[in-house]
Amino acid sequence: MSENKEIKAPIIIVGGGIGGASAALALSRKGIPSIVLEQSTVFRELGAGIQMPPNAFRAFERLGVVDQVLAVAAFPEALILMDAVSGEQVIKVPVGLPEFKQRFKYAYALMHRGDLLEILIDACRASPLIELRTGMRVADFEDHGDKVVAIMDNGERVEGSALIGADGLWSLTRAKIVGDGSPLTEGDIIFRAVIPFEEVPSELYQTSVVMWGGPHMDFAHYPLRRGEIYNMAAIFRVPPPEDGSTPKGTAEQLMKEFEKACPAVRALIPKLDTSRQWVLYERPAIREWFKGRVALLGDAAHAGYHYIAQGACMALEDSVVLGDVMATSATIEEGFRRYRDARYLRTARVQFTARQFGDLYHAEGINRELRKDVMGKLPPQKVFENLSWVFDGV
Repeated sequence: MSENKEIKAPIIIVGGGIGGASAALALSRKGIPSIVLEQSTVFRELGAGIQMPPNAFRAFERLGVVDQVLAVAAFPEALILMDAVSGEQVIKVPVGLPEFKQRFKYAYALMHRGDLLEILIDACRASPLIELRTGMRVADFEDHGDKVVAIMDNGERVEGSALIGADGLWSLTRAKIVGDGSPLTEGDIIFRAVIPFEEVPSELYQTSVVMWGGPHMDFAHYPLRRGEIYNMAAIFRVPPPEDGSTPKGTAEQLMKEFEKACPAVRALIPKLDTSRQWVLYERPAIREWFKGRVALLGDAAHAGYHYIAQGACMALEDSVVLGDVMATSATIEEGFRRYRDARYLRTARVQFTARQFGDLYHAEGINRELRKDVMGKLPPQKVFENLSWVFDGV
């Protein structure tokens, strides 16, 4: 049970995505009640595949959902980086080897975002300490010093002991307590697809995570849901509009950018869904994760690029740390300070490393040659150890 005497009412969690649901679950494991406010009428995750390295499973252990995740995940043989132009292999890291699991306890898994959220929400529904509310669009909040009030766009007010902003990239919570403006983009556009594995040409199907890196573009594909479906994503860069509006790409731009790609990549590009697109954004690393009785979690605190496959993992880690410190702190502010101190440098390092990996994927000229020369000589065990700071978790 919680030692925090200031938690006299449920903690309000703004956002019912992976971060919000895992935060509610982590708090409930420590006897702390919460109310999750989700603006949509249903709990759902947009997007497609996410990678779940071993550090995610360390969080799943704490949340009590390991078995549910193992039942629906796919497990790649390797992580493979290919040169998108020449078609040559740069490096292959066999994460399916017994040595990998022996080192990190868990294998490297692949999941559909919707499957993961469903698991977390089902676990939340099973807890009497968690109240899930949909159709709740938070327009504002007030910190009264002894309580926090979330105000909906229809005027409804919800009171709690504290408030956690798990409201994502465009976080209202961050705007109010940090006020550092909009997230940043370099104009990277992503098109995705999830298709039945039967629709993938047999000569191109891979049980591994395959990442193709080229100048100003990259392409990735891997299986999901026990290998029943196949996830694909292509990224290319367009100049961000000078007026600060959202960058937009077209199917024609996509095809033109990938004209220089090797035949294997060009064969899969037409299978992408070009009716919908996403823009890649990041947030500057910050130390101001909380103010009074209000704190940030997940992308609201540390949104970064996806090139190290740690976005959802960091939200899961945030959640279990938050549950631990809130239960063992005398006050809410002490809990938030301990939570911030435990998390901000690790997440900043992940953000920084993700940018480095993005530069690596998009290398051109001599840097592209250097990538192949240096990475091609790395033994798998060396790669494992280079990433151990991530995979070992918190």
